[in-house]
Amino acid sequence: MSKIILKARAKVNLSLDVTGIREDGYHEMRMINHSIELADVLTFYPREQGIVLTSNEHTIPLDERNLVIKVALKLQNQFTIKRGAKIHLEKRIPAQAGLAGGSSDAAAALKGLNTLWQLGLSQSELLKIAVTIGADVPYCLVGGTALVEGIGEKITPIGDLRKMTILVVKPDIDIATPWAFKKLDNSIIKKHPDISALMALLKQDAYHELNEVVGNVFEAVAFADYPEIAAIKKEMLATGALASIMTGSGSTVIGYYADWELAVKMWQQFKEIYPLCFLSKTEESGGENYVE
Repeated sequence: MSKIILKARAKVNLSLDVTGIREDGYHEMRMINHSIELADVLTFYPREQGIVLTSNEHTIPLDERNLVIKVALKLQNQFTIKRGAKIHLEKRIPAQAGLAGGSSDAAAALKGLNTLWQLGLSQSELLKIAVTIGADVPYCLVGGTALVEGIGEKITPIGDLRKMTILVVKPDIDIATPWAFKKLDNSIIKKHPDISALMALLKQDAYHELNEVVGNVFEAVAFADYPEIAAIKKEMLATGALASIMTGSGSTVIGYYADWELAVKMWQQFKEIYPLCFLSKTEESGGENYVE
């Protein structure tokens, strides 16, 4: 095997709720996640020993601070792997944008190294390792559209979303997840998203009602400190988006469009203000990677 190439799909929250805090300090979550076509690309090459990570993006760490390296070292230690690997990470998913780029890369690393090193681990075995790496990593292993609960370890796949165009806008605001959780813990949240209502709507294919039920509990704290994020969402809805939501802990805002031409028009408008602005599409489950 000369190389393995995997796509690591970006993740979007169609709805996100925080339902409590466990005794160990971890937050209990309930959310609907889905994959989009935007993806990083990881290429794995066999190496006699040592782990080497390279990337086209000079701003990301290439040592143990990177989840890809963390995954490789964990697998080596857990299964006494003497062989190494060279991994090249082609970054396309923006960092600190609520799109789970790092977690998706980690999930791809679990899959890629499982194949490269011929470990023979099942998906359930990989999921047990994934939950020790990060909260979004188990979902990123599964991909598609899913209800995700607990601390990210409970994943229930649901039917794929209708094919829609997605407008992704990230203002020049970086929100650290620990900051967002701390703000949330110290706030009184008056409205929580109705995840069950959203699941029922999706099952009924009632997409014209989508914006009435989607929600993200982090919007309350993010909008208070960064009204620019709220303004982006408001503009998307005012100009014809089926729904709009801030994904993750922010600051990226997603707009869902049934009309491709309208989505392109809005992308052209937003990109004049926000350079980090692009179009993507909802992604069906099962299309997240390929192997050579």
